[in-house]
Amino acid sequence: MGLGQLLMWDAYFFSVFAQARNLEEFSATATSAVRDLGFDYYAYGMCSTTPFMRPKTYLYSNYSSEWIYRYQTMNYAVVDPTVKHSKVSSVPILWSDELFKGCPDLWTEARDSDLRHGLAQPSFNERGRVGILSLARRDRAISPKEFEDLKPATKAFASAAHEKLSELEREAGVFSDDVEFTGRERDILLWTADGKTSEEIGVILGVCTDTINYHLKNVQRKIGANNRVQAVSYAVALGYI
Repeated sequence: MGLGQLLMWDAYFFSVFAQARNLEEFSATATSAVRDLGFDYYAYGMCSTTPFMRPKTYLYSNYSSEWIYRYQTMNYAVVDPTVKHSKVSSVPILWSDELFKGCPDLWTEARDSDLRHGLAQPSFNERGRVGILSLARRDRAISPKEFEDLKPATKAFASAAHEKLSELEREAGVFSDDVEFTGRERDILLWTADGKTSEEIGVILGVCTDTINYHLKNVQRKIGANNRVQAVSYAVALGYI
């Protein structure tokens, strides 16, 4: 993948998506862009880093509503090999019979919904939030050469989509993965991560234990944790410490 080619696609997709003022306009723009790449359908799924066992997920696509309902009802994300791949790799992956051999029902139903040939491109943001771009079409298999040629475009598409969707979600109040801690909260979180008790942190910072616990409660509320152990775990996973 040439750097110049990737930068060209980066500039193109970021400029294209910059024009979208809301999620509806993003969908129309993405549909047009994906057709320019020779595909019929796109889907962009975003998954929060936390909570670990039940992360929040959002899907934006021009897939049929029937297929989306079926996919969600059957909880296919749990067995979908492209989702599993995207949690551990940033490398694009091509759909194939071999890839989906462990979930034949998913593969059969996807093909019955005209999602016969496709690929998936993972992406991540600075908070570790996972995204996955899927491009699909009804006819014409993706050759190894086409797949290789598409890599700069799909990587740029996924990166630009991830950034724009995150921005639109924050504006719409759908989702935000940014948390702002005060200086005192951050200090207390770091000392807690080092295994210090509230009493010990109070001595270090020269304040009473109740003040430390007050700030810890604020940290837990902001990061969506139920206790200090979970708060530290989430803060590490999200890159705050």
